[in-house]
Amino acid sequence: MKARLFFSLAAIASLALSFLGLAGVGAQQNPGFANPAFEVVWNRTDSLVAEGQVSRSWYWGPQPNTPGLLETLTDAPDGSGHRLVQYFDKSRMEINNPSSNPSSDFFVTNGLLTVELIGGCVQTSSQSPCGEPRYPAEIPMSGDAGDQLAPTYAAFRNVANSRFGDHPMPDRRGQFVTATIDRRGTVGDDPAKAQVPLTKVVHYEDLTKHNIPEAFWNFLNLTGPVRENGQIVTKPLSSPWFYVTGLPISDAYWAHATIRGQDTAVMIQAFERRVLTYVPTNSAAFQVEMGNIGQHYYDWRYRFAGQPGPGTGTPYYTPSGGGTPTFAPTNPPGTGTPAITVTAVPTGTASVTVTTVPTGTASVTVTPALTGTVTIGTPVPTGTVSGTQSPCLACGTPPASPSATATP
Repeated sequence: MKARLFFSLAAIASLALSFLGLAGVGAQQNPGFANPAFEVVWNRTDSLVAEGQVSRSWYWGPQPNTPGLLETLTDAPDGSGHRLVQYFDKSRMEINNPSSNPSSDFFVTNGLLTVELIGGCVQTSSQSPCGEPRYPAEIPMSGDAGDQLAPTYAAFRNVANSRFGDHPMPDRRGQFVTATIDRRGTVGDDPAKAQVPLTKVVHYEDLTKHNIPEAFWNFLNLTGPVRENGQIVTKPLSSPWFYVTGLPISDAYWAHATIRGQDTAVMIQAFERRVLTYVPTNSAAFQVEMGNIGQHYYDWRYRFAGQPGPGTGTPYYTPSGGGTPTFAPTNPPGTGTPAITVTAVPTGTASVTVTTVPTGTASVTVTPALTGTVTIGTPVPTGTVSGTQSPCLACGTPPASPSATATP
């Protein structure tokens, strides 16, 4: 973790202003880990990718995309009414109960991002899958930025388990994935896809009533080098297999997506917490990858991306207060280190207020003149880290207890 730095009040004001717009590039590009437990989880799989010691796709992404944020959890065990989260390309890490055992396998969990994006609702309580109604996200699940071919999360509304209802499928083990889906959610069949390798269904998840083909099942059960307690050992990358993805909430479907500018066949499956893609024309290590759902969800939740198009007749809701993230304090009160609060208002002039509280902790309040969102950096395109190329070729670049509606 970074060493603490002590600032003059002038330096603190300068630091606070770096959060406005895209200033302060260095701080925004690498916010650092919001909790040591987040770093431990990231280190286990992705530090080896970043160092070029393994050739495989990211489980989380090159680094955090945001600082630590506080998001509503009305029934938080500690009574705070929120939980600490941090966004990555592939997911959102979260700590629901900070007083629980940090060494527990589920002390750090993944958000139910797929469930929320398909269902069009933000989960604000562990007791309900829908606390803040929004809209199913019209954001492509795969493909290049701005892709117009790939199915959106909203397109999976009628084939995935969500708040709109479950869509169970019969056990199809031994059969091949030939079902297709387009950008609008129209389902079809392409018998020729039965000839594609690794498309045979090999697992049926009885809890959610959905099938998993061989390509994805092999990926979920991968064993390889991981970092634990400072040592590199060979173990399952995800333990248990559903730790990272959650359980399947849809079957797998073939679709078209624009990948590296080309119309490409891709198999897509929605899980509670992630989206998996299979592109058989990719090199072996990158045929199965996780979509950039962490980016997609952040844009949907805080920038209101993926709204239904005009004239569709689809009702939707966005909070009147705008999509303002609440930043977690980086240091506890009374430490004498800078405490920065950043908020956004629809209109107005950016201002900085610097005060000193009795404990000696400098406090900075920033009110930027933005339109609803404070942007903390630009998500790093998935791929290049320390000169090592590990691209997410199918999922594009920036612009617990198992249950289909499990607790976060």
